Amino acid sequence: MLEEKITLVIHSCDKFSDLWDAHITLLNRNWADRTVKTLLVTDTQTDKHYENVTILPTGDSKELSERTEAMLAHIDTKFVLVTLDDYFPVFPIDSEKIERVVKIMEKEDLDYVRLYLRPKYKRRDRWTEYSNFYHIDTTRNYSVNLYVGIWKKTFIGKTIHKPPLNAWDYEVSLTKIAHEVGARCAVSLNHEFEILDVVRKGKILNKANRYLKENDLYHGNRPVISRMYEIKLAIRTWGIRMMPRCITNLARKIMTRLGHSYYSQGI
Repeated sequence: MLEEKITLVIHSCDKFSDLWDAHITLLNRNWADRTVKTLLVTDTQTDKHYENVTILPTGDSKELSERTEAMLAHIDTKFVLVTLDDYFPVFPIDSEKIERVVKIMEKEDLDYVRLYLRPKYKRRDRWTEYSNFYHIDTTRNYSVNLYVGIWKKTFIGKTIHKPPLNAWDYEVSLTKIAHEVGARCAVSLNHEFEILDVVRKGKILNKANRYLKENDLYHGNRPVISRMYEIKLAIRTWGIRMMPRCITNLARKIMTRLGHSYYSQGI
């Protein structure tokens, strides 16, 4: 049974609790037959309660790496399906598709399978035994990230840091750790857990805002990001993806000398 093999974890914190109602509504609607244990991992205590979801407060002002460490004691399964509070599950989720990934992970002894395209795979990385399945190159920045993915619990344990890391630094560290420990990683592009990205820079993205309004899902007061700034972010992201790594690294070195700082420094 799937519930004996995997736990669903939604990473969050009190600053993003305004998203919980909409997220859980969509989760229970689009994965209605869900039987896996579901944890919403946060920092501070809360009065909120949800059907089929256990809220796990880990302590005020705890960083993401600390919250991750705390949650491991509450997980009894070999695998963990990890997502974030602002990745809304707006499409139906098929338990059989999730179970297929878990079976592949068991057979191939995989530590991590990302269920999201970015960063894009390389054509030569195709895993011939399985459709739309690709090896992950852990020398590429953000290859292991906090987009929706299935993790082996023991691999999550290897990502815990002392001193603690915030969400951004923690995510940057993941690929480097995977590379150092020789983690076996892959990406599946079979639409197992499709999401709507809702928040960027603390503000609601315009596409997400339209969806939330049309479906009467969000009633908080989080601001909407300006269209111009969103366009700038999209252009910058596209440029980084298209630019050869040698040029990207050179640009980073130059900007670092000028006083800029980056979360991702490569491997």
